[in-house]
Amino acid sequence: MKFVKHLVAVATLATAGSAMAATYDAGVLVSGSPQSLTYGVSGTGSFADVINFDIAAASTGQVNAVTFTLFPFVQNPITGLTLALYDGSNLLTAVNGVYTLAAGTNYSFHVGGTTNFSGVYSVNYQLAAAPVPEPASIALTLAGLGVVGLVAARRRRV
Repeated sequence: MKFVKHLVAVATLATAGSAMAATYDAGVLVSGSPQSLTYGVSGTGSFADVINFDIAAASTGQVNAVTFTLFPFVQNPITGLTLALYDGSNLLTAVNGVYTLAAGTNYSFHVGGTTNFSGVYSVNYQLAAAPVPEPASIALTLAGLGVVGLVAARRRRV
């Protein structure tokens, strides 16, 4: 599957011009095992790509390093590599490396850097369903707050 993605990217680069800024639509991303989005950079110099996407259900997500592959598939880093996650025009920040994402919101990865070669880069990500508290946990929390309220009321009377 990964090889097929690289072949598609090679074909795209062969027919594309030397544009160094592109916008892609990745569609709806789903939760599950680690995934990657693969796109090509044609030519040399700096580039700034935007990959728009949405998610199927409220999720937590992790975005890992972007890998860049030169033709013929030799690994090489991008100089000044940047990867950012946006919610519309707002830059999102991760808490302990994890983003909290809501369904029905337009998100985008912004990938940029400088390269001396044409190549293919991949944005690696993994989404997991957002945790939902169990009814028993909510009930226990409310009971605890009730006990704290009773103790505070009793102290006021004494």
